[in-house]
Amino acid sequence: MNSPSPKTRANAFLPLWYAFAAFLCLGYIVLPFFYTLRSATFVDGAFTLSVFQEFFGNPNHVQVALNSLKLGVGTVLVCGTLGTVLALYMTFLAGKHKMILHILLLSPMMIPGVITVIAFIQLYGESGLVTKALQMLLNLSSAPFTFKGFGAILFVIAYTQYVYFYLNVYVALKYLDYSQIEAARSLGASWGRVFKDVILPVIKPALLLSTILTFASGVSSFSGPNLIGGYKVLSTQIVLSKVNNHLEMASVQAVVMFAISISVMLLVRWYGRKTSGVQADRVATRVVPLRANPLLVLGARVVVIAQIVLILLPIAAIVYLSFMTTGSIMQEIFPHSFTLENYQTIFAKPRVLQPLLNSLEMSALAVVIGLLITVPSAYIIVRNRTKLSGVMRFLIMLPSALPASLIAINLINAFAQENIFAFNVPLIGSYIILPIAYTVMALPMLLSSNEVAIGSLHHTMEEASKSLGAGPLRTFVSVVIPNTVPGILAGGVLMFIRMIGEYTMSALLYGIHNRPISISIVTNLQEYETGISLAYGVLVILVCYVALALIFKLDKNRFV
Repeated sequence: MNSPSPKTRANAFLPLWYAFAAFLCLGYIVLPFFYTLRSATFVDGAFTLSVFQEFFGNPNHVQVALNSLKLGVGTVLVCGTLGTVLALYMTFLAGKHKMILHILLLSPMMIPGVITVIAFIQLYGESGLVTKALQMLLNLSSAPFTFKGFGAILFVIAYTQYVYFYLNVYVALKYLDYSQIEAARSLGASWGRVFKDVILPVIKPALLLSTILTFASGVSSFSGPNLIGGYKVLSTQIVLSKVNNHLEMASVQAVVMFAISISVMLLVRWYGRKTSGVQADRVATRVVPLRANPLLVLGARVVVIAQIVLILLPIAAIVYLSFMTTGSIMQEIFPHSFTLENYQTIFAKPRVLQPLLNSLEMSALAVVIGLLITVPSAYIIVRNRTKLSGVMRFLIMLPSALPASLIAINLINAFAQENIFAFNVPLIGSYIILPIAYTVMALPMLLSSNEVAIGSLHHTMEEASKSLGAGPLRTFVSVVIPNTVPGILAGGVLMFIRMIGEYTMSALLYGIHNRPISISIVTNLQEYETGISLAYGVLVILVCYVALALIFKLDKNRFV
């Protein structure tokens, strides 16, 4: 009997993979959301909208929702302005040390948000290093400013989230036709007119994508509002409702947050479609240094220098304070009691070291599972433009529209009880629930990264393999994977960095078996073990920067 041909085996594999992907997406992304809707609309087994009425009937709840919307809009405006200015400077005006500047400007992406917030508190809080230095320098009787509320939270968010705009616009500018700029300038067009008519159409898709990402991040921000305080948002209220065992209200708050995020995302995409024009082929061109007004150049350099200082100060503060005793940090304006005790405590006591090991393990597990799902899916999507592949892509990308708090609440509602997708075993309180949550959050970014990596592989290599008798599966394993593995691994490492310090979902889902480093950092800070908390932060930053070096080595072209 003849064995099935490679094409026949491939045709049999596709339906199986579609079914497998649908099973995972429905079980861990789609259906959990409906569990949350059920929790919000069914009380004591009966359908009711009383919890929604309670939410919208309370002015304080409505104000919290408006606060979240305001924070999301503020995040987009501040990060969009800063990130775009930095990208334009690095593309057109940066000279010497461009590579070093580029790496530094990408650095905030590598530092978990909870560590950034703690660093800013140590710098700009009431007893912060910068605050006290200014107070002494200006001979003031009280702190010169209050690091609390909306402004402080937005300041911290802008520190990290501008990277979305910066990197996306920076990459988009590689495909700009510089001869058009020179032609416009030679005809007397101002730089404002050049930006509006020549540059903006090219970078607009990047701006719209970054707007969606940063708005969702701003709306669902948790570490800043939770640790800085003075400004209530939905993410903090969701955790509070969950802690108080009012899961119905937590579900309503999560649904409201989702409604805000998805509404803005749809609005941005509608605007993008409405204003889109005919895009030229994306062919990278050589960057030509441009001469600009000296005052404009000076202003841009001031912005860049200020941003570099803001980037380096928190890192320096965390490293410096991690070698100080907690007593010195708490009692002295400028601590100077050097010690290695904080690090010795972490590595000498397994119980103290375990949260770091947990986060490394769970983040790596989430990335491995995510890659196993998204690499074959990306290949099918790129090489088979069908309705089924489009549906699969939509389902895998769906978590990009879900705030982290909603993902966590969805999983709580779905897996606090027996569930067929968990083989009828409750998962809440178990070790595996956090890796599942991390994987769900990582899927969209991993899929997008893998699509880029696979899409960059020239189709002639696959055609040559098939002409020698290899089927699609053999070609995928023997040709596609070996030639795209650097890009695939780079995307995986980037997601590993983002997951290692994840705080929002961790605060809702962690238990005694999977306590992550982000929770231990905050707990030690709240228990006045500041030195250990900061030492944790230094270790995480060190891991992240080693990972950043690996990313540049694996896939330099995509990030430089």
